[in-house]
Amino acid sequence: MTSPAPEARRPHRARSVALLTAVSALSAISPLIALPLITRAAGPTGFAELAIGQALGTLAATIITFGWAVRGPVEAARSNHPSRVFRASILVRGANSVVVLPLVALIAAIASHADDHALAVVSALAFSLQGLSLSWYAVGVGRPLLALVFDAVPRIVLNLAGAVAALVTGIPLMYPAILLVGTFAAAVIATWLLTFRERFSLRDAVDDARSAYRDGWRTALAAGLLTFSETAPLSTLGVASSPAAVGFAPFDRVLKYGYIGVYMITGSFQGWVSSSTGAAGIRRMRRAVGIHVVLALALGVGFALVVPRATPVVLGAGFDIAPLTALFGGLALAAMTIATALGVCVVLPAGRDGAYLAAVCVGAVLVVPAVLIGAKAAGVTGAAAGVALVQVAVLTALAATATPILRGR
Repeated sequence: MTSPAPEARRPHRARSVALLTAVSALSAISPLIALPLITRAAGPTGFAELAIGQALGTLAATIITFGWAVRGPVEAARSNHPSRVFRASILVRGANSVVVLPLVALIAAIASHADDHALAVVSALAFSLQGLSLSWYAVGVGRPLLALVFDAVPRIVLNLAGAVAALVTGIPLMYPAILLVGTFAAAVIATWLLTFRERFSLRDAVDDARSAYRDGWRTALAAGLLTFSETAPLSTLGVASSPAAVGFAPFDRVLKYGYIGVYMITGSFQGWVSSSTGAAGIRRMRRAVGIHVVLALALGVGFALVVPRATPVVLGAGFDIAPLTALFGGLALAAMTIATALGVCVVLPAGRDGAYLAAVCVGAVLVVPAVLIGAKAAGVTGAAAGVALVQVAVLTALAATATPILRGR
């Protein structure tokens, strides 16, 4: 079969990075806009159920994605046929969804403390479908408008609509149910418009999907383990029936929204960094890391100082976060920000997938014992200290690999 003609490639300029970062930030704050409404509709106990479902759903979304959110922008930026890259991802993520969705629903039911388990189960399914997002593809091809139309705007609309419906009706289940239906519909529409309207070879798409499974398992495993490290704390406390689980939930959710924002912002740099090689590529890597160091300081200090005061005001009574707990959260967020930049903007573009996987394994091994021991020793604050320890360990491991690369060695 004759290879299709190369597609027109868009230049990855600083302007596209800035626009993609702005769109990513918009996507990241969409759940935060709805958060005060959700907490008032669900209360502390219902919010803990939502948080458990979201934690499990986030992990499931990473498994569904199979590393496309990490390596996808690099492949799309360097490919002469980025639409083939996207089609392969659709087949891979669709097949993964068939297996993962029933499993995450079952695990959410086990982790749930409610009698009917519905809130945790539907939340887990709703957030699992975020694995079908195309934001990584928009980054890879340098098209901010795609991310705005098919990711940021739907997220904002669905989060607000779901939260308002839950508050007005007094039924917290309305929030994840609307997210579930709306996220699936947006993914189907985006997929149809971007790929399946044009003629393509199904055999080629299947072959590309097989290659993705064969060649991308390291990155997919690393992404899954990384998400496990970040979502396991609350799920672990829930499964272990720890008394700290309910009190840890608001801290965990606020911290995770910070994580989500960092991932979206950092992902915006991937296409820009990966589209250059040699000395120019290293300069872009250094700039990306430098920007993230500043971002890490701002986020870490902001979390430690603002969160204890703002949380009860924004979320309502019963959602307090102690200053020492917030301090550990700020340390965790700052370490995670720099580690993410080193991983996706330096280590992976340099082709060091194995080293990236090894660094992520450090966090995956430490997270459960660190959180359980911390919670037993000092409750919510101890669990937060365990989270900070894990993030610092991952940062240390990634820095050992990234430093020689940034020095041009």
